[in-house]
Amino acid sequence: MKTFRKLGLGLAVAAISTGLSAEVIKLDDQRLREVAGQAGLTIDVESRWEIGEFAYKDAGFLLLQGLRMGGHDLNDEFSSDYYLDNLRLEIDVAGDGTAPSTDNELDYGFSKMRDYANLYVEAGNQDNDFAAVAGGFDPKRGLAIDGKKTYGDGDLVIHFDITDPWQKEGGLPSYLANDRFATDDYETFELMTEHAVDFSFEIDAIGIARSDYDVGSRGLDLDGNHDTGLHEGANGTTTLISQLKMKGYLGPEDLHISNNGNGFGAVDSNGNGVFDDAELAASTGVGDANSKITWSAYTMITDMEFYLDIAGVQIRDMAIHNKRGDLTGLDGTSSFYFAHSIREIYAVRNVVPKMRSDGTVDFVDGIAINTRFKGDMDIKHLSFGDTNKSIGELYWTDIESDTRWVISAH
Repeated sequence: MKTFRKLGLGLAVAAISTGLSAEVIKLDDQRLREVAGQAGLTIDVESRWEIGEFAYKDAGFLLLQGLRMGGHDLNDEFSSDYYLDNLRLEIDVAGDGTAPSTDNELDYGFSKMRDYANLYVEAGNQDNDFAAVAGGFDPKRGLAIDGKKTYGDGDLVIHFDITDPWQKEGGLPSYLANDRFATDDYETFELMTEHAVDFSFEIDAIGIARSDYDVGSRGLDLDGNHDTGLHEGANGTTTLISQLKMKGYLGPEDLHISNNGNGFGAVDSNGNGVFDDAELAASTGVGDANSKITWSAYTMITDMEFYLDIAGVQIRDMAIHNKRGDLTGLDGTSSFYFAHSIREIYAVRNVVPKMRSDGTVDFVDGIAINTRFKGDMDIKHLSFGDTNKSIGELYWTDIESDTRWVISAH
């Protein structure tokens, strides 16, 4: 287990939950005090989890088996990259921001890059790119960098970021001991932060099964049609996707739960993102929930592969990033080459139409999941069956999508 040290109060937190290993240990380095919040809760995490099988039963079954997530070497328990680690959660409940307080201005996106760069500036580093980043400008891409974001009074905000940006180069103690803040160049710094939080995710198989499936038996064919062409799974099962593997890096993430009450149908008439008393009073009691969960995530997938068994298609060397064309994230600021997605999750009430067997129409409740995405995608190998002969290489640049789902029971 690696050791994590928390700023400020020297609080030690340790957590274990079913199916995953997590450890949080004290951090007491005073050097980084300026890049941490002065209030709220900070939790540093290392984790690796595995699920043998997940089954969803309607009449028949939808199955996922062999799910694993950890660091780049998540199948080698002796590797230093076994765990998803070097990950920090900062938990805050915003205040009203009454002057001189700034308790509603919290880190968002890449805002901490400014603080990290400022440590180099204060150490007398002569690379001018550090001064530019500390001032909120990304000189490499010619774009603005996220600043702190203003939240509503009582909003819950969880900001995911890096515990120790210098971990890949020996960690903060090594940097201080060797005076590297004064001597390193900006390119080294940016590459470190880009690779600071490595992850891997795997699913052995996704498939469907008959209603008599033996739950927990892991009955899917893990490599159907790859070698023999014969079905090797349990009777009554079909593998849709197998051997899904991805590796990459996590950028900053932000989970925001707005404090707008439990009503439905309020309209943000002034467009400020916050419902005031008058707007809440005008709620209709139907439609979208007033309070929402918003999840912003920067992710870079460097290597992904899977076999689409049901169609006999094999994909390898797939990547998702934002290294070409428009280099901004969804907020219009620098993405630092990470793809950016923002999801909204909230309840909807009495707006989903359902046709009844007697010919009448009723309205039911559901959950809305809206997803926006911005980035690039590469596929360098796409072949059919077991030929292993690729049709060529495929590249998508400047993908922008806005997808809205409403999920309800039928």
